[in-house]
Amino acid sequence: MISGFLSRLLYPSRISIPDQRTVEDADALIEASSLEEVSSSEEAFVQRALQLGVEGGVLLDVGSGPGLIPLKILWHSEGFYAIGIDSSGPIVERAREVAESWGLSKRAFFQVGNPRGLRFKTAYFDLVVSHLALHRFPDPVHMLTEIGRVTKTGGAVLIQDLRRPNRFRFRRAVPFTGRMRQIHESSIRAAYTPAELRLFVERAGLQRVQIFETGTHIGIERRGTTDEQSWVRERDRYL
Repeated sequence: MISGFLSRLLYPSRISIPDQRTVEDADALIEASSLEEVSSSEEAFVQRALQLGVEGGVLLDVGSGPGLIPLKILWHSEGFYAIGIDSSGPIVERAREVAESWGLSKRAFFQVGNPRGLRFKTAYFDLVVSHLALHRFPDPVHMLTEIGRVTKTGGAVLIQDLRRPNRFRFRRAVPFTGRMRQIHESSIRAAYTPAELRLFVERAGLQRVQIFETGTHIGIERRGTTDEQSWVRERDRYL
């Protein structure tokens, strides 16, 4: 009771934002990726994903946006094939264009999808990631439940999102200008707190996960192991 009361005092109320983004939003995200601060943050996420114990297989990115995260993972590791899903058709088209320009369209596939009802087999993916997307979903418990369902028993998970700052730090948390400033400001207002994330994980029944905090971000991590029977590894043996 007391902790909940203090949380309401410290943190501004969360807002909801529509999970539909435009091509202009995608272009703003791609342009922001060239900034050193954003680029280094994305690279740190990619490296963290690659160090979770899974050396190859099928990767799923939930809320993939313009596709930069899965494409960077593929760029670093030839052992993965990637599927990215996003609810916005224009965003998915832009992700496909980026994959083509990077020469990765044969290993990266992007499609429109609903993270609350993933149309994939149970225990299919070796690695599931989601980068700065959790806040866009009105029911994160369903999303996390679905991620747990489609990840292999020995698969790895890495979900990272913005942390909703307290009232004292909120104004200092927006480093961008123009359209990207609007996107980022809405995102941090829609983001969750560490306490909220812990509650979502508990309700979703995710097993063997760790909740972490890094600066302005919070996340969920689960280490995994490489599946030697993965069709990707079997395929590579005969190529």
